[in-house]
Amino acid sequence: MSDTPIKEKKHLSIRLHIFISMIALCLGLMLVLWITGGVFLKQIYGFIKTRDIQHASTDITTNLENDKLPLLLEEISSAYDLCAKVFAFEGDDLTLVAEADFFNDCIICDNLNVSNKELLEDIYEHTKEDGGESSFPSNNESVISTKIVHSADGERAFLVVINTSTSPIPATVRTINSLLGILTVVSIIIALVVSFILAKKISSPIEKMDKDARLLKENDFSVHFEEKGPREVVDLAKTLNKATADMAEVEGIRKELIANISHDLRTPLTMISGYSEVMRDIPGENTPENMQVIIDETARLTSLVNDLLNVSKLQSGAQKLDMKKISITKTLQDTVKRYDTLINHNGYIISFEHEGEAFVLADETRLLQVAYNLINNAINYTGEDKVVIVKQEIKDDIVRISVTDTGEGISEENLPLIWDRYYKVDKVHKRAMVGTGIGLSIVKNILLLHNSRFGVSSEIGKGSTFWFEFKLYQEKDKQ
Repeated sequence: MSDTPIKEKKHLSIRLHIFISMIALCLGLMLVLWITGGVFLKQIYGFIKTRDIQHASTDITTNLENDKLPLLLEEISSAYDLCAKVFAFEGDDLTLVAEADFFNDCIICDNLNVSNKELLEDIYEHTKEDGGESSFPSNNESVISTKIVHSADGERAFLVVINTSTSPIPATVRTINSLLGILTVVSIIIALVVSFILAKKISSPIEKMDKDARLLKENDFSVHFEEKGPREVVDLAKTLNKATADMAEVEGIRKELIANISHDLRTPLTMISGYSEVMRDIPGENTPENMQVIIDETARLTSLVNDLLNVSKLQSGAQKLDMKKISITKTLQDTVKRYDTLINHNGYIISFEHEGEAFVLADETRLLQVAYNLINNAINYTGEDKVVIVKQEIKDDIVRISVTDTGEGISEENLPLIWDRYYKVDKVHKRAMVGTGIGLSIVKNILLLHNSRFGVSSEIGKGSTFWFEFKLYQEKDKQ
C-alpha cells in the first residue's frame, strides 16, 4: 500500500470566484456585441431597412388620394431615411403626384422622371407581373421597391417607387467599432470595481465566521456570529449561533454527566473497596453484614450501568416492546408493596389510590421501569412528611396514573428540561434510594415507545405531580 500523502485539493476563494465570474460575464457580453457589430451588422441593418421600406410603402399607399400626400411623403421619407416618388397612370397620361428625397445616394431622383416614360412603363409592367409589388437591388448596396395601387374608381393606377440603402455606411461601422472598444475597456474596469466591492461585502462576514468557528474547536462557546450581510449569510449566522448554544448546552450536560456518574460510581466503589480491605486486614470482620454491604453497593453499580444502557437503547430505537394485556392496577399495587421495607425503616408514606381494575396493552417490564422511576423520583424529592401518593383514575377509555410528592416543587422554566437526559433540578444526591439521575429520561423514552401522553405539573413549595396515560384495553387492540 502506497504511503504517498494525498494532496488536498485547493479551492478558489469567494472573492476570486466573483472576480472571475464578473470578468467572464463582461467579456461574454462584449464578445456578443463585437460579433453582432462586426459580423452580423450588415445583415441586421438590411433586415431593419427592409422592414422600414415595408412600413413606408404601407403608409404611402394608404394616403395616395390624400390632398396632403406631398407633405406626408416628406415626413415618411425623413422618418425612414429614404427617397420616394409616386406616379399616376391615367390612360396614356403619366404624371408625377409627389416626391421626397432624404436619401443622399438616391438613384431614382435623376433617373426616374416623367420624361423617361418608357422606363416607368417597363417598371410598371414588371411590378404588375410580380403581383403588384416588387423589389430589386441596385449597384450601390441600395434597394428599389415598387408597388402598384389603383384608385377607388379604378380609373388611375399609382406607381410607388422607393429607394434606400440596405448597408450601413463605412463611417457608421467605424463609429460602432470604436464605441465597442471604449465600452469593452469601461466594462472591464466597472467589472473589476464591482467584483471587488461585491466580493468584499460577501466574503468578509464569511471569513469572520470561519475565524470565529475555529474557536469552537477550543471549546470556546462564548463566540457570537454577527448576523449581518446578505440573507443567506444572516441565515447561516443564525444557524451557527443556534448550534453554538446547543453545543454549549451539550458541553454543560457532558460536564454534569461526568460529575454525576463520577459521584454515583465513586461512592459504591469506595464502600466496596473499604469493606473489602477491612474484611481482608481485620480478623473477624468477614461477617454477613459486611458482605451484604458489598453486595448492595455492587447492585448499585449494576443499576447505574443498566440505566445508562437502557437510555441508549431506548433513544437509538434498539429496544423492542413485548406488548400484551396486563392489569396496570395490579402492577402498581405490587410495585408499591415492594416499598414496605422503606416505609417501615424510614417512615415514608407511600399510598396507592384507585377505583376498579384497569387493563392496558403494554410491555409490563418497561411499565415497571416507569413506575419505579417515578416513585423513586418522588421519594428523593418529597417533603419532610415523606408522603408519596400514587393514583389511578379512569375517564372514558383513558386511564391516568399520577405520582405526587410534597417536596419543594419545580420552577416553571425548569419544567420542560426535567425530561432531558442527565438533567437535575438541583445537585443534591440523596441515598434513600438507588438512583442515577437519568430516571425521567428512561420514563420519557419508554412512554414515547408506547405512544402515551405524559407530563408534569408543579408549584413551588407544594410539590410535583408526574402523570402518564394509557388507553384502556379493548379486544380489538389484541395483537
